[in-house]
Amino acid sequence: MRSASAAALRLALRSGAELPPLHLTPASAAAARDPAYYAALLASLSEECRARHPFDASPQRAHPSRACGVLHARILRLGLPLRGRLGDALVDLYGRSGRVDHAWSALGCLEARASGSAASSVLSCHARSGSPRDVLDAFRRVRGSVGARPDQFGFAVVLSACSRLGVIDYGAQVHCDVLKTGFCSSAFCAAALVDMYAKCGEVADARRVFDGIACPDTICWTSMIAGYHRVGRYHQALALFSRMEKMGSVPDQVTCVTIISTLASMGRLDDARTLLKKIHMPSTVAWNAVISSYAQSGLECEVFSMYRDMRRQGLRPTRSTFASVLSAAANVAAFDEGEQVHAAAVRHGLDANVFVASSLINLYVKHGCIADAKEVFDFSSEKNIVMWNAMLNGFVQNELQEEAVQMFQYMRKVDLEADEFTFVSVLSASINLYSLGLGRQVHCMTIKNRMDANLFVANATLDMYSKLGATDIAKALFSLIPDKDSVSWNALIVGLAHNEEEEEAVHMFKKMKLHGITPDEVSFATAINSCSNIRATETGKQIHCASIKYNICSSPAVGSSLIDLYSKHGDVVSSRKVLGQVDGSSIVPRNALITGLVQNNREDEAIELFQRVLKDGLMPSSFTFSSILSGCTSLVSSKQVHCYTLKSGLLNEDASIGVSLIGIYLKSKMLEDANKLLMEMPDHKNLVEWTAIISGYAQNGYSDQSLVSFWRMRSYDVRSDEATFASVLKACSDIAALTDGKDIHGLIIKSGFVSYEIATSALIDMYSKCGDVISSFEIFKELNNKQDTMPWNSMIVGFAKNGYAKEALLLFHKMQESQIKPDEVTFLGVLIACSHAGLISEGRHFFDSMSQVFGITPRVDHYACFIDLLGRGGHLQEAQEVIDHLPFSADGVIWATYLAACQMHNDEVRGKMAAKKLAELEPQSSSTYVFLSSLHAAAGNWVEAKMAREAMREKGVAKFPGSSWITVGNKTSLFVVQDKHHPDTPEIQKVLRDLTGTINKDDEIEGHNQLTSPAMLT
Repeated sequence: MRSASAAALRLALRSGAELPPLHLTPASAAAARDPAYYAALLASLSEECRARHPFDASPQRAHPSRACGVLHARILRLGLPLRGRLGDALVDLYGRSGRVDHAWSALGCLEARASGSAASSVLSCHARSGSPRDVLDAFRRVRGSVGARPDQFGFAVVLSACSRLGVIDYGAQVHCDVLKTGFCSSAFCAAALVDMYAKCGEVADARRVFDGIACPDTICWTSMIAGYHRVGRYHQALALFSRMEKMGSVPDQVTCVTIISTLASMGRLDDARTLLKKIHMPSTVAWNAVISSYAQSGLECEVFSMYRDMRRQGLRPTRSTFASVLSAAANVAAFDEGEQVHAAAVRHGLDANVFVASSLINLYVKHGCIADAKEVFDFSSEKNIVMWNAMLNGFVQNELQEEAVQMFQYMRKVDLEADEFTFVSVLSASINLYSLGLGRQVHCMTIKNRMDANLFVANATLDMYSKLGATDIAKALFSLIPDKDSVSWNALIVGLAHNEEEEEAVHMFKKMKLHGITPDEVSFATAINSCSNIRATETGKQIHCASIKYNICSSPAVGSSLIDLYSKHGDVVSSRKVLGQVDGSSIVPRNALITGLVQNNREDEAIELFQRVLKDGLMPSSFTFSSILSGCTSLVSSKQVHCYTLKSGLLNEDASIGVSLIGIYLKSKMLEDANKLLMEMPDHKNLVEWTAIISGYAQNGYSDQSLVSFWRMRSYDVRSDEATFASVLKACSDIAALTDGKDIHGLIIKSGFVSYEIATSALIDMYSKCGDVISSFEIFKELNNKQDTMPWNSMIVGFAKNGYAKEALLLFHKMQESQIKPDEVTFLGVLIACSHAGLISEGRHFFDSMSQVFGITPRVDHYACFIDLLGRGGHLQEAQEVIDHLPFSADGVIWATYLAACQMHNDEVRGKMAAKKLAELEPQSSSTYVFLSSLHAAAGNWVEAKMAREAMREKGVAKFPGSSWITVGNKTSLFVVQDKHHPDTPEIQKVLRDLTGTINKDDEIEGHNQLTSPAMLT
């Protein structure tokens, strides 16, 4: 009868028709007025709500709340009393159908005091549809205004809400209520109490409740085990699990997952995997626990193996599965496996999930696929702050700082609240952009968002100020950080060392130890490097002792710094001892020793160590190759290293190796090999690479190739810097390419480098060497900052070499009046000016004042200029005495200068002696034999002149003919001595004869006007 009535009721509700009156027999009519009848009918509908799975997607036959309302109306119409089973059933059905307000109304309409069952129904309704806070509010209302006391199920719901909120004090009060009502022996309440105390971290109280349970069920066991696991008491968790099995309790999936997590946390991953295999039909949750544990332990290969086994068993991966596997793929650069997992995530419809998407972004970012990461980010419909931070960090890691800043600005525009990771990423972008202004703005935002007190953000801000040179602000900020950790100290120490404040960096390192902060390898390495830079070897040795005390000297970073310290001190033996104590699996310390050996002129030992690196199976880095190439003294060894770079593949990855090799080939005059290597280099947008190549060509006598390389660099739209301009201007100076020099001058003005001292000095030097002293002096006058010696030196040397000795000396006096201290180059220009002008007494005065007044020790070139000065003036005997009393052995430059002076004054005896010395030092120099032959010929000694020429031929010394060139428009014409193959030779000879005739008609040639006057230099 009841089932038939319930079916008729559901049919009417499904059709939407009016509810027909029930035609009942007399017996059934009497039953229909019985409260038990309606109580049973309500309970039947409530049972259907209970039986329906919350994730069941099949169509629901009728909404239970509507049926409940109909029955409630009929009960009221019949005047049936709402008490006992009928009242409880009505409240329960309203609660299960999600009608919280109606459930409260029904609870308030009960004629008698509400039973525990009805109160529990309302509490359960709040637990299903509201927050834990709503459950506690409902409990207060039930206990207060309604005056009811829930049953065992209601108390379990309230205790569960307390555990979720972590309100241990309120949970203890509820525990008192449980004791008063006598429900403490209830399995539901006991399990809820254990769970509440365990989740609130009070495992001792949880264990006391647990021990008071006579026969704990599986939920109690699991709650207690999970409590121990949560607070890190893994051994107690395993012991309790063992006791559970001995007492015959069968663990469920949750218990097994908890134990698997415990075993994984203890590092017993094999035991965790074994337990997983023992579980009958293990769930995805259990597999995820093991996979996540392997991923967190850095065993990425096992993660992939577990994932494949899981898929073979037909289990469906979840977001947690994909997140763990993708993180493992990112950590070991398993890009192919990561893409396969991405495809699986797409098939399961989880690629847009925030957890999976964040892991995907991390994967693509670490592999440099920033476009793919951005595509994943854009595709995700729901973006949380983790995804935004992952994308921000990706831009920073891939050197897309501007994009990172733009994304941060967009986040602010859409009012997305930034967290500490957001600010750290943007501060890193500020460092990479060398933008102190941006860094300060971000600092202000952290203060406004009250994030500046966060230690993570404070350390990043401190690092930003330190690395961008604002050490004063960094120190002030450091003093404001209340709880400094090692990262805080390291940020300031590294910043001070980075800004060449090494002494203070060492002082802060000592202060760090006094404050009880344990230094790590970054602290030690930075402090030792600082000692190395300031040559504080004894302090460095003390820090070495401290590193031994802290058992950190075997670290590759610390060991490398120690090797560098001892190598710069010349103590190679100690450097080798340090290498023997350092972890041998790292290439970094060996690189440091190779560099140290090269610096101490032990190239053979450096090559031997490099060979040992290869024998030991270590993979040389780009720094290894760069270091060993700088120590290769022979072309053969350089070519062998070149082969190694090709085999390793590093030549195409690191431009510095290619630049080093090009430099070696240029020094060996192998222009074709250098050009071929240049053409093979993949990156044509690297300014450092181009600058090194342009400089290499210019320094090794290939100035024309240097110019070609510069214009080729410009064709790739690579912007030049000050070093590039200085290098190419040197090339223009060497070949007197005035037209190219003027073009480059225009580029310097456009680029804004015209006020930079190095570029300006290079321009002055270029115009001077090209003979345009007027333009050179104009640039010097327009220079605003003349506090550095470089532009003064360039101008003085330019005046001196172009014959303007008086102007050079006037400028030297002006330099002294401006309180600019002269250096070695300054005096070189002054001596050249005196030599060209024949100012012997002035030259003696300046040469003597170098050491006596300015404390400058004369170099070889200074002595050569002084000897040239004496020789030009005919003081050959004095010049000879200067050579005899040199503080070093006279080289070829000294003897060549003296030989030229002997030829000028036809001193055959001294000249022959000088030529003999020069031939011993430079046997393949043609100028020695040419000078000696000319000297004998001028003295009429034709036999000796002929012998000098024959000796030159016998030794195979060839004299390259003199040449000159001129550029008209875009065409450069080269003229060689006695060359008659030039296409315009007849016209040239005719003009030359006309000019010679015009010169011979004049009795004297007017001297040219002086370029400047003393007034111009004031």
